[in-house]
Amino acid sequence: MLAALVLVTAILGGTIVYAQASKVTTTYRTALVTYGTITQSIGMAGNLTPVNEADLNFASAGTVQNLYVQVGQTVAAGTPLATLDTTLLSAQLLQAQATVSSAQAKLTQDQAGPTTQSLTSAQNSVNSAQVSMNNAQTSLADTQAINAQSVAAAQVPVTAAQNKLSADQAIAQPAIDADNTQLAADQATLAADCKLDVTSTLCTSTDPALVANDKTKLASDSQTVVADQAALAIVQSSLAAATAKAQQSNDQAAAQLASMQQQYSAARSSLSALQTSASPQTIQMDDAQIQIDDVNVNSVQHQLDGATLTSPIPGIVSQVNIKASQSVTSGGTTSAIVIFSPGSYDVTGTVSDSQVNLVAAGQGAQVTPAGSTQALLGKITSIAPAATVSSGVATFAVTAQLTDTSNAIRPGVSASVNIVINQVVHVLTVPTSAVHTTAGGNTVTVLVNGLPKSVPVTIGASDPTRIEITSGLQINEVVVIAIITSTVPSGNGASVLGGGGTRGTGGGGGFRAPAGG
Repeated sequence: MLAALVLVTAILGGTIVYAQASKVTTTYRTALVTYGTITQSIGMAGNLTPVNEADLNFASAGTVQNLYVQVGQTVAAGTPLATLDTTLLSAQLLQAQATVSSAQAKLTQDQAGPTTQSLTSAQNSVNSAQVSMNNAQTSLADTQAINAQSVAAAQVPVTAAQNKLSADQAIAQPAIDADNTQLAADQATLAADCKLDVTSTLCTSTDPALVANDKTKLASDSQTVVADQAALAIVQSSLAAATAKAQQSNDQAAAQLASMQQQYSAARSSLSALQTSASPQTIQMDDAQIQIDDVNVNSVQHQLDGATLTSPIPGIVSQVNIKASQSVTSGGTTSAIVIFSPGSYDVTGTVSDSQVNLVAAGQGAQVTPAGSTQALLGKITSIAPAATVSSGVATFAVTAQLTDTSNAIRPGVSASVNIVINQVVHVLTVPTSAVHTTAGGNTVTVLVNGLPKSVPVTIGASDPTRIEITSGLQINEVVVIAIITSTVPSGNGASVLGGGGTRGTGGGGGFRAPAGG
């Protein structure tokens, strides 16, 4: 029979031990069915960035003249941050405005038509251009006549020299031909005699003397012709120079006439245009030109306005990437000055392609900044429409914005995010380990009068620790979350008692039943 029986009742669910010496005992770790909240979430990580951030650059290139802020400084909206030297831009603006005024004056004139003064002025321009053209025509004719005389005068000595050369050649040519014939014969004799005997008197003395005499006679007979040819070359050079000078003078006079003719034609066209009322097409062109000039003015004005950086938002200066006297360009990948407004942040992370369909804009999120143990509330504001694929893995960018604000957060701090994809409140829950799933369905073991009983249940949402029970259990029922068996030894026939059982997740206690009767 039983050696001993001990009953222990604990304040919060005790452990009842029924032990028999040297017998195996069974202990049930239990928990109560309670109401609770089940939260299902997806995790991601990223860095906190300010929602309101201004990345500022100058609208035009230039040289930084003044820098008014430094990193960490708090500024209000509209605070000047830095300025460029505007000397050149101011001059360009004045020029552009003057161009607009000129275009507007032309439109006004075209709409009003010509005045008596403008017609008189245009007619005077035509008359003046005609006089200049006539003078140029006369000048061309005079120049051509004078130059023709100069060329004719230079031709006279050329003709005389040519005639003298021809006459002298007619007289001297027979003697020259005879001299050339005799020279050739004596040179042939010299070559033949020297070939036979290079030491003979004919080769060394007689024949060379004959050849030398022949050359002397040829030079004497040719002297008159050579002199005539030299004299002819000199007067021909003078003729060529006179001809070139005359042609150049004629060309200049002709070019002057052509210029005067163009000015006369332009003056007549201007007069004709004034005499004819402006056409609708001309008015439209005037209007179009004014619009073009206005765009230029606005562009330069925009650059001039952009030469002063002002803060569009209240906040803190987080970056200053310029300094006084530095040359800068418009735009660029690096911002000149960055301002952010503290207290409102978002964080962007990634979720897998298998989870992205569980995420929707507006869902709640719990954001825990690095170094903090308390999560801040937020909500999903955007989901990337397309995946980013890296090494074959597809992920989607998801952005969560904090609804809790904190001025203590620093931009760029890393944070973990739990996206709440489902949450049920005030539902029956049990520890996840209490539910057993088989092919036949889900069951939970409950203790009824100290004895375990398997009960079929219907489950709902679950998180890592608890699961929702939609049917099969009632509040405060005791469910088994673990079964522990052990051998309880005894001494001198005395029974052994057990202490308070270990409480399961969610409260409750444990029940130890006897292994045998």
